[in-house]
Formats: sequence, structure tokens, C-alpha cells
Amino acid sequence: MKILVVSKNNISKNKGTVKSLKSLLDKKKLSYEIVPFDEVEDFYNQIHDKKYKNTFDLLLSFGGDGTILKSARIARKLDIPILGVNVGTIGFLTSINEFSELDVALDKVIDGKCIYEERSMMEVEVFRDDKEVFKSYAVNEATFVTSNICKIGKYRILVGKEKTIFTEISADGVIIATPTGSTAHSLSAGGPIVSPDVHCLIITPLYPHTLNQRSFVISDEKELYINVLNDKQVIDIDGRIDFGLEIDDVVMIKKLKRTIKYIAFKENNFLNNIKEKIRAL
Repeated sequence: MKILVVSKNNISKNKGTVKSLKSLLDKKKLSYEIVPFDEVEDFYNQIHDKKYKNTFDLLLSFGGDGTILKSARIARKLDIPILGVNVGTIGFLTSINEFSELDVALDKVIDGKCIYEERSMMEVEVFRDDKEVFKSYAVNEATFVTSNICKIGKYRILVGKEKTIFTEISADGVIIATPTGSTAHSLSAGGPIVSPDVHCLIITPLYPHTLNQRSFVISDEKELYINVLNDKQVIDIDGRIDFGLEIDDVVMIKKLKRTIKYIAFKENNFLNNIKEKIRAL
């Protein structure tokens, strides 16, 4: 088994270090390559090369949720599962909460005594005058915000190829989240926690300017179109990349066909993980 490790740079010593991780992998005689957190984008841009095809069997994310979010696009492109080790803070997306648990966890993965949770991703495209000007992929969410904190954002939400008007939102912004992203920014904004096996998208307004605006949960089987009705807007993808929007831009969001596989263990299912993390907050 060859492991691709994506590691955060500033890891707390009491939660394990890159040095201790290397020692563990060497002890198990596992082949591995380490990509530092700051070099993930460069590595992602290289892996279209055929030499990376079928090179790795597992992506080990060594950090917190931010490390997993950066790692997910690589895992999707290489079609390998992710095992998340939490050496960050809360770690909603990680399966292992202590470095001391990694030894046994790796043995379970090698022996096939683990489960694979399928998580959906979103494709995000921005169209300006009917031409694509931006494209990216999101694991958690696409967040629309005003670039001027004193300015209200106005958005028209449409559903499906027929572009049926669903709602209009006046707010400081709006979040379109996957079920995985329901425990991230959307949750902080008052959105619901959604199990990752539910096929849906979550629409959560940020500080809406009407009393009746709440989160919506809709099927992810149809595309969403967000029509930007005023200028000075920005779209942020998973907190890692943003793009400036103009009035009348149309943002199309749809589910990707290929999912990401997260490694989990029977004693560490989604509901138990949520209970433990929320108790820690």
C-alpha cells in the first residue's frame, strides 16, 4: 500500500507531529509521499500527468477539516479514499481524533476492516454574458457574500434546466452547502445538520433582511442557478478560493457524478461523531 499524506504545517506537538507520523509509517513498512499543506494546489495541478495514475491507494489527511478540504480534490482526481486524522481543533470531517489511534486504524484499513462513506461534491460555474468565466469544485460549500459589509446582497434562486424560480433572497450573503458542509459555515449561520447519505443541497441565507427567510433543503438531482442581482459580490469556495461577481452573473451549481470516499469505522459513525464534536464546542 502506498499512502499520499497531506500534512498541515503548524501541528501541535501533543497531538502528533510529522516526524512521529513518518516513524509510524516506517515501522509498518508502508510506502508514502508527503505533500505539505502549502503545496497542495501545485501538486493538484501536476496530477493530470499519467505517471500519477494508480500510484496511491490512500490519502491520509493529517490536520483538521481545512486539510481535508484541500485534500479532497486530489482524492477525487486520483480516485482514492481519504482517512482524516484530527491534529487540528474540532475536526468534523476526520475519522481519527487522536494520533495514538492511528496505528490500529491503519491496520484496520490494510485488513479491510473499515467502511467507506460516500460524500458528494459540487461543481460551481460562473457565467457572464453566457460565457463561462470561472469553474471550481466544492466539498463543503459555495458562499456568496458582499464585498462591502454595508451593502445588501440580492440573489434569485432558480432550479433545474427549465430554471424555475424558487425564491429570492435579500441578505448579507447566502451559502449553498452539501450535506458534508452542513456542519461547517452553514451550521454557524443557523442551517441544519444533514446526514452525508442524504442527496440534497442546503440553501442558508446569511443575516437575511426579511423575517421569513430560513434555510431550505432541496434535492441535488437538479442544477441550481443563482442569479446575482447587484454588484460587489464575491463567491468563496470552501474558504480556499474566491471570485468576484458582477451584476447579472449566473452561477450554476450541480452535484458531481463522482463522489469522495471517506474512511470510517463502525464505532465512529456520523451520528456518534456529531454528538462528540458538538459536545466539545
